[in-house]
Amino acid sequence: MNTQLIPFAFEGLPIRVTTDAQGDPWFVAADVCAALHLPDTHKAVARLDDDEKGRNSIPTPGGEQDMTIVNEPGLYSLVLGSRKPEAKRFKRWVTHEVLPAIRKTGSYAVPGALAALPAPTHDRVSAILLIGEAVAKVPGVKPGIAAAATLTCIQENTGISTEVLRRALPSANAPVCALNATQLGKLLNRSAKATNQLLASSGFQFRNDRDEWELTKAGEAWAEAMPYSRNGHSGYQILWNPAVAEQLKEVA
Repeated sequence: MNTQLIPFAFEGLPIRVTTDAQGDPWFVAADVCAALHLPDTHKAVARLDDDEKGRNSIPTPGGEQDMTIVNEPGLYSLVLGSRKPEAKRFKRWVTHEVLPAIRKTGSYAVPGALAALPAPTHDRVSAILLIGEAVAKVPGVKPGIAAAATLTCIQENTGISTEVLRRALPSANAPVCALNATQLGKLLNRSAKATNQLLASSGFQFRNDRDEWELTKAGEAWAEAMPYSRNGHSGYQILWNPAVAEQLKEVA
């Protein structure tokens, strides 16, 4: 059994898949049960025939872990064991996206700009991109916000510059907003406070009634207000397109 995982994501949930010597896919049972809303993985897998399940060492952030895996027939048996509406969507997703991708290429196809990455980093970036694509489809979420969140997540998890990956994202033709005031300030040799003041004096943002920075109409062309929740407080963090730095240098 291969130990290298093929990362997929079903409606925002990670689904880890590996292949055996014949190239047949085996799915991490816990991931499948989570997607199907089957609360007891052990109980669900116990109902499967012996040739529908197995064990394999699966790489995780905490190291290799021995996990239960199921093959394609076992996966369909689990699908039949769920009465949730997600089960039908999950089966269609597997048969129309996952299996064709594996059988065609042996892996999940990711943007060409990522092909040269080391395998562990490749897998992490691929998984984050898949989640970012799912977030972008959530009603009310702007593609620019999803792209900025994805870029930030990639940089925090891999240390890779988000600018290097910008062209690999689905929103490649749209301006990418990924810099907070501190990061933007580094491009201008200013503190975050001075950068915010410069953005305000340039007409790109203002202090609202909650004493928070809010974008003006002019500012919306250069930034995205990204929602966040921290320590019980919800609000928006403004992320700027790096190109705004040139505009600010002219004003300064």
